[in-house]
Amino acid sequence: MKPIAKPYFLLLTLVLFLASCSKKSNVPVPADAMVVVHINGSSLQSKLSWEEFKQGELYKIAMEEIKDDFHKKILANPDSSGIDIGSDAFLFIRTRGRGAYTGFTCKIKDEKAFTAFVSHMAEGKEIMKDGDLSVIKTRDAVLSWKDNRFVMIGDSPGFNNNDKGIGFKRKMDNFNSRSFPEDSLVKFAAEVYTIKGSSSIGDDSRFTSLLKEPGDAHIWFNSGKQYADALGPVIALTKAGLLLEGNITAATMNFEKGKVVFDAKSYINKEMAALYKKHSGQNLDEDMLKKIPSGNINAVLAVKYVPQGLKDLLILLGLDGAANSFLSKINYSVDEFVKANKGDLLFAVTDFSIGEKEIKNTIDGEDYSFSRKAPSAKFLFATSVNDKAAFQKLVTTLQEKLGEESPAVMAMAAKVPYRLTDNWFLAGDSAMINTFGATSTNHAFISKISGHPMGGYVDIQKFIGGIRASLDSASVPVADSAIRFWQDIVFYGGEFKNDAVQSHFEFNLADQNTSSLKQLNNYLGGLAKAQREMMKRRQQEAFGEWQDNTLPTPDTMR
Repeated sequence: MKPIAKPYFLLLTLVLFLASCSKKSNVPVPADAMVVVHINGSSLQSKLSWEEFKQGELYKIAMEEIKDDFHKKILANPDSSGIDIGSDAFLFIRTRGRGAYTGFTCKIKDEKAFTAFVSHMAEGKEIMKDGDLSVIKTRDAVLSWKDNRFVMIGDSPGFNNNDKGIGFKRKMDNFNSRSFPEDSLVKFAAEVYTIKGSSSIGDDSRFTSLLKEPGDAHIWFNSGKQYADALGPVIALTKAGLLLEGNITAATMNFEKGKVVFDAKSYINKEMAALYKKHSGQNLDEDMLKKIPSGNINAVLAVKYVPQGLKDLLILLGLDGAANSFLSKINYSVDEFVKANKGDLLFAVTDFSIGEKEIKNTIDGEDYSFSRKAPSAKFLFATSVNDKAAFQKLVTTLQEKLGEESPAVMAMAAKVPYRLTDNWFLAGDSAMINTFGATSTNHAFISKISGHPMGGYVDIQKFIGGIRASLDSASVPVADSAIRFWQDIVFYGGEFKNDAVQSHFEFNLADQNTSSLKQLNNYLGGLAKAQREMMKRRQQEAFGEWQDNTLPTPDTMR
């Protein structure tokens, strides 16, 4: 069967983007949904109204993409779609057996208008009845509605990692049994209309707590369910399942002035929570961050951990014996690792760029060289040392083991400069490791990530600036637009409170005084317009080259 046309997917996305969601506990989403996305349309509309959206390039491009007058009318006034713009709207993904499906549900305000809307959207496909449901079927999706609600269900086999076979049999089982037939999709849709009580994800206090957080969107990811089966035999032989059991991430997204912010809570099981609380409470060492040499810093990642906590984790998972058995082969132990390390990790990238690089090679005794565009950057890795002798033993034994079993890897590792002092092990660019700690520099990003167990910083402008020189003339304006729009990414967290691990991410924009949603709308519209112009320009250039190579010259026409 012919799938729904692409322009109408764009139309439906734009219409559903408006749907606001109230905070009800009886959410029409299955309790075991792997992913749930909730969009607060009323909050979004307060930051970017539809009339404001219509003034931008994205709207203009959408109107050009959609040729049908009926759908242009819907795009101009989403209320005419029949969808209840002020109702709950949820997107979710659920695994079922060896397959998975994606669902979307929202309320209907005018069933007659909605029926006309979906009839046009499905390009004349027959509206069938399945009990009291009105249904339109396509090859891999169904759209159903009754009374004041519609439910769209799409087959999504790629979201299921439940691979229990091995080798060729597993591949064949996956190939043959992952997709759901149309009748099953209709059945899944019908189930959504009757979800209530413990069958609903709204019965989970953590989910209802998430919806109470002020936000433009809420995201729920049941990673424990997604990956629990991925470890297979490992879980059967150990307690490795504790790493995943009960893991759920609940995040709130907000478009604030000058930035897009994500605040997340990661819930873990009781055993992991007890271990986390036992070894938490220490924050990043600001002095370590100040030791980074001043310069063109592109990115930094820093972590504070408790080495004893790693040992306790191995004991909890029942892997301490296996770890010691493995380390004994290089005459080392978990206790020696704990003794060697103090618990500070740092990784930094500077001077990133893409440019012409000469590649030299020797084939059959003859030297060859050629140039190509390649990335380059300087790296710094630093970890704090608690006992220099124990750390030196770790370095020496690793070098010896690599030399015996992986000479090629050892040859590559030998090219990376490193330095071991009483307090630090440093590796990476020689200039950076030699000047690490020579001065104390209060880098601007330190105040943004300090005071937490982990933090990171990415200077988007500098990364794009490093790429700019390698771009063709048609792409440079796109890069310049990105530099004017983006500023940096900041993330931090690691604290354990309110039964969850806290984390914070923010994407900062160059303009800190304007709503990020309005800026994003303008930026994406400008990007889409620039992309069109760039493609048109390249087509014209290619056509010009074709003419030069194929059309007869005046001399040949004589």
